[in-house]
Amino acid sequence: MELLKIESFFQARVVKRLNRFAVLVKKGEKLLKAHNTNSGRLKEFLTEGKTVLCLPKRGKKTDCKLFAVEDLNGLFAVTDTNLQMVAFEKAFLKGLLPWLSPSRWKLEKKNAPLGENSLIDYLFRERDTGKPLYLEVKSAVLRSSDNFGMYPDCPTERGRKHLRELIENLPHSGLLFICALPSVGGFKPYCKGDEEICKLLKTAKERGLPIRAISLHFNPQKGAIVLENPDLRVEI
Repeated sequence: MELLKIESFFQARVVKRLNRFAVLVKKGEKLLKAHNTNSGRLKEFLTEGKTVLCLPKRGKKTDCKLFAVEDLNGLFAVTDTNLQMVAFEKAFLKGLLPWLSPSRWKLEKKNAPLGENSLIDYLFRERDTGKPLYLEVKSAVLRSSDNFGMYPDCPTERGRKHLRELIENLPHSGLLFICALPSVGGFKPYCKGDEEICKLLKTAKERGLPIRAISLHFNPQKGAIVLENPDLRVEI
């Protein structure tokens, strides 16, 4: 199911990663500095020669925004976390997520405060009861050898903080992983990336935190982000 059309994108190749949020890419013979919104290490993706897709942008620091990297069978992983979130919102509004139906839930607020100095991505509210659901969304663009999407690919104190807040605010919280990769069979944590995250996820599961995953990718022929699986298997 198509979620989000992307227009005016162009193809380039990675030259090198300059820093956490900038990648040097080559379009034809022209070198461009591309903005990367994903704070993960992305070692498997941002390597020399990799084909990427970018969007033009106006800015003094970067020339374009990198939003996807070629992955499998001509399909692209969506590395841009902002586009992942927009695609998720489209899936919700279109009623494509069986576990989060717009007939039951309404989106009340983005970046909702929870606990001590934490902002959770979304606050939904159940229409009939008024029950709140604080939903944190995490990007999983690391592929395992057995074809699972994984998170995180590096240590993340912010991720640990969010998980602790969600656990402390049960039963009014939930967690969603966006596996923005084509043809993944499920989601699981990458314990080598952050052992504490792995432990917290096991605790969260034991205490009943709803943990969901969806998979999506970018299809360049359709020029769209496509929802592949609205309720992906989760193994923790």
